Amino acid sequence: MTRLPKSVLSFGAVALAACVLTLAVPRSAHAVAAALVQVVNTRSTPVPNQDVDHPARHPFTASCNVPGAFAPQGYVVCYPSPAPPAGFETVVQSVNILVNRNTGSGSPSLTELNFTAGGNFYEQFLPFVPQGIFNQNWVVQQAVTNYVDPGGSLQCLALLSDTTTNVQLNCTVSGYTVALP
Repeated sequence: MTRLPKSVLSFGAVALAACVLTLAVPRSAHAVAAALVQVVNTRSTPVPNQDVDHPARHPFTASCNVPGAFAPQGYVVCYPSPAPPAGFETVVQSVNILVNRNTGSGSPSLTELNFTAGGNFYEQFLPFVPQGIFNQNWVVQQAVTNYVDPGGSLQCLALLSDTTTNVQLNCTVSGYTVALP
């Protein structure tokens, strides 16, 4: 009879040790994992996610106006302001250009948006539509997707069919900026 209590006692000791280890290991592993994954998301230090560069968060609009320019070279040009910011890639999504010929006849030969992307200079020709009874106004409203280098240049240009016309050029580009890594 003395053997049975010793075997029961040793079995109980092993079972107790197994229970203690089972309860102790998950708690310590959980404590380590909880200490490593503490995320603090405050307004001053937000946690980056895919929504950081959402177009609605960083809108960009620039415009320029050349009122009543005399165009002896046959073209009128303006540079939308403000320029694309340094440290951000600018995505131009729409271009609006108005060419108004106050005197003379004829029409613009072409209108274009010039920009730098990837260190290269690009010219994008834009279709224009005559407006009004006397066809003295021409309008461009074009959806585009142009990626402009950080601190790059934008330029709106209207090439005229003659060189002696007093012409007005209004240009507006809009889109958004993306922070570069």
